[in-house]
Amino acid sequence: MSLGCTTDMSKLKLTIEYVGTDFCGWQSQKNGNSVQDAVERALGKYFGCEFVRIYAAGRTDVGVHATGQVAHFVTDKSVNCYKLCLGVNTVLPPSIAVTNAEVVNDDFDARFSAKSKTYCYRLYVSPTRRPSLDVNHAQVYKPLDVDAMRRAAALLVGTHDFAEFQKTGSNLKGTVRTVNSFDVIDNGDGVVSLRVNGNAFLYNQVRVMCGLLVEVGRGKFDLNDVNDMLHGKKLRFKTMPAKGLTLEKVYY
Repeated sequence: MSLGCTTDMSKLKLTIEYVGTDFCGWQSQKNGNSVQDAVERALGKYFGCEFVRIYAAGRTDVGVHATGQVAHFVTDKSVNCYKLCLGVNTVLPPSIAVTNAEVVNDDFDARFSAKSKTYCYRLYVSPTRRPSLDVNHAQVYKPLDVDAMRRAAALLVGTHDFAEFQKTGSNLKGTVRTVNSFDVIDNGDGVVSLRVNGNAFLYNQVRVMCGLLVEVGRGKFDLNDVNDMLHGKKLRFKTMPAKGLTLEKVYY
């Protein structure tokens, strides 16, 4: 975290952590309680101005969490990055915090400078609810074949047309994306993490991919089905709920 001060016009990069349960997502919306709105209000109070616009690495949907969302903004105020984090966090709700701030070059853009993103989908296997996990894990009721899920995840790594792995509502052009890595981790005690890194993702792509892996783990689908879906075949299964998904890190 930078401790120095800046003068004149400066661009700052923020790293933001939040629990998305009570928000309508990252993006500011009319009549909605978004993470972006909360952070912009807090920055406005800190700087004593009416409005501060911030630009994020990407949107997260309603209910999705983040430990490493990145945003940038420009200010003509003098800034001590350490004091900025402390001051802004005093007026943010408990479920949001700015965890780091730093001055960056003028050509930095939280979205367009990003090289890749890592998301983690967490789930737990239990016939009964586990309240301490429910906030950021999805519940699966019966045991999963984790090894089969790992083999299926390996098929999704690489550059593919992920047209069948998106939900309607995307405004992005093209459906070819690159998945750099996809790890299925057995954390013990029935907890499984699905960690995926890619250059960019389609609307709900990560949750759809994780839903497919869960169905493989249940024995409903096999590796042939995964290959078929990559080649345009439609498969019927549920997209995993938003609460299990966390944006962990954006790489630059």
